[in-house]
Amino acid sequence: MVTESGRASAAQADELLAHIGRLRADADLMDGYARRLRATAATLGGCPAAPGWSRPALERQAAACASAAVRLRTTAEALLAHARAARPTRGAMSGSQKPREGL
Repeated sequence: MVTESGRASAAQADELLAHIGRLRADADLMDGYARRLRATAATLGGCPAAPGWSRPALERQAAACASAAVRLRTTAEALLAHARAARPTRGAMSGSQKPREGL
């Protein structure tokens, strides 16, 4: 049976945590884009020169951004749960289990 070294497992966990952080940051960006698109749609709603299709198009894009943000956060949480379940427990033989920081 082949086992991973503790160092390799820790490196993989760190890499996974980095991905989780990037997913969360991307979700925050998507939320920001959704807010900006909604604000632009509201502004154009009061502008008689704006084409009639612009506001609904911006609102659809804002909804897509908000939906993407939710999916990114859901993915980040699922990866975090996976990382927690897959991490080796320390002191399993002695009954003492200390979680790694950040997991």
